[in-house]
Amino acid sequence: MTESITLYGFGDNDRSGKVRWLAHELGLEVEERRVKLGEHRRAPYTDINPLAQIPTVVYRGETLIESTAASQLIAESFDEPKLWIGRGEPRRRDYLFWISAFAESLEGRMVECILSKLGRIDERFYELHAPSVRRKLDTLIGMLPDDGYVCGAFTLADIVAAYSLRLALSAELVTWSQVGSHLRRASERPAAKASRFFGSIESHLSSPED
Repeated sequence: MTESITLYGFGDNDRSGKVRWLAHELGLEVEERRVKLGEHRRAPYTDINPLAQIPTVVYRGETLIESTAASQLIAESFDEPKLWIGRGEPRRRDYLFWISAFAESLEGRMVECILSKLGRIDERFYELHAPSVRRKLDTLIGMLPDDGYVCGAFTLADIVAAYSLRLALSAELVTWSQVGSHLRRASERPAAKASRFFGSIESHLSSPED
């Protein structure tokens, strides 16, 4: 019998996308529970996620919040396919670095930059923080491998990196010429296609190669 997760999210493009892509890589069925904007800030949603954030994941009877932490816990439930790197394994340092660099250092700030551009928070936020975010992004993009994945074999770190790079495109913090080749490789994975992870940048992906 195929295992499943229940995934609460706004749609395909929010942080639930990381969990959805991972689930497809692992062969998990995804039961979608769509949440309308604003509903996440009140009961009954806050009864399962007191932080009032998206997504919430229910997996093997446990309720998980914080998208990257939830993804790590789910990934560690599987040794085949193995999409995580544990203590003492080669590339462990790289794995932790890439997840932290994108999810911890940049993801939240880039979401706020997008909200600022949309006028949902102070429009001065983008002008204030974009230069610093761009500097960090430029450094990390320069460290990306020319081919393959960030830790050699495909791992959760690639999903986390792809989410942040997609955010960066949406926030106009990077250009397609900077990240296109990396995102194109990731987008060719069957699980990425099944999860609709790259739908928001389909126009870039369908354009001729630079």
